[in-house]
Amino acid sequence: MPHGSFVGQGLCLGFAAGAAAVFLVPHLPVDLSILSAAFNKMKAPSGIVQHLDSREWTQRGREVTDDQLSQAEVLSASKHSKKKVLKIDSKTVVKLAPDLEMTEVDNLGFIHSRTTIPVPKILNAYVKEGYRYIVMEFLEGEKLESAWPNLSVEDRESICSELHEYLGQMRNIPAPKALIGSVSGGPAIDRRSLGAVKGGPFACEEEFNKWQLEQLRDNTPRLNQDMYAAMHRTDHKIVFSHGDLGFHNMLVRDGHITAILDWEYAGWFPEHWDFCKSLQFLAGTDEHYQFSKKAFGKTYLGEFYMDTWFTREVKHGGW
Repeated sequence: MPHGSFVGQGLCLGFAAGAAAVFLVPHLPVDLSILSAAFNKMKAPSGIVQHLDSREWTQRGREVTDDQLSQAEVLSASKHSKKKVLKIDSKTVVKLAPDLEMTEVDNLGFIHSRTTIPVPKILNAYVKEGYRYIVMEFLEGEKLESAWPNLSVEDRESICSELHEYLGQMRNIPAPKALIGSVSGGPAIDRRSLGAVKGGPFACEEEFNKWQLEQLRDNTPRLNQDMYAAMHRTDHKIVFSHGDLGFHNMLVRDGHITAILDWEYAGWFPEHWDFCKSLQFLAGTDEHYQFSKKAFGKTYLGEFYMDTWFTREVKHGGW
C-alpha cells in the first residue's frame, strides 16, 4: 500500500515492488500566473516551500507510454547511471531513472514563482515499475557548450548579461534562517565528477563543511585533511543555487538564453557554490573564465582553488 505526503508540489512515496504507477504531481497549469499563485500559497516566512494539498490541482498530467519511450529521441544519457532525457514529441521531454531526484519538481516550481529565469514547465511526475519520471515542456535552443565557438562577441556579451541578471534574481531570493539544504527543507546534494551525495539539512556552514570533510577518502593524508579544514570558511552568505550551472545546462538561441536546465541539485548553499561548480565544467580558457567572472559579478578564487583539489580526494570525485 503506497504511503506518503506532498512536499512542494511533489508527493514523496513509499511503494511496494510491482505496484501500479504512483503519481507524484498532478497536472501543473500552463498559465504561469496560476502556477505562481499556487506557489505563493506554499511560501513560508523562512523561505522554505511548504506542503501542498492535492486539492490545489484538479487533473493528472500525461503519462508517457512504452511505445513513446521506445521511439523517443535520446537527448542525453548519463555515463554513471541509468538517467536519460528523451524527447517524446515537439513539445515534450521526459527525464527518467530509478534514482531520479524528484526534488527537481520542487525546484522548478520555486524558480517559476520567484524569478523570470526560463525553465521548463513540469507536466507530470510519477513512479512506475521501479522508475521515476518527470515529464516536462521541451524548450528550443542549442547547448551553450556546443554553440560557444560560433557565437559572435555581441552574442556572448548578451548571453552573459542575461545570465548575470538571472543569477542576481536567484541569489536575491530571501534565504531561510539556519538552512543549507533543499528548497523543501530536505538534504543538500553535492554533485562531483563521479556522482552525487546527500547530507543534512544543515543549520550552518560549519556543519555543512564538516559533512563535506567526511566525504574525503580514508587514505587522504592527514596534512591534506587539515588543509581542507582550515580553508573551508564559515562566513559565506547563503543563497539559492543551481548546483550544476555549466555551459552544458544552458540553452541559447539568437544571442539569448532560452532555458536553464537540470535543477535537481539546486537548493540553499554558500554563495561560492555555483561559481565553483560552473568553473568545474569549463575548458579553462581565459574567455570562459572572463564570461563567468562577468556573469557572477564576483569571484571566489580561493574557494575554487580549494574545491578543485578537494574534488580529487572525495569519494564521489576524482582526477
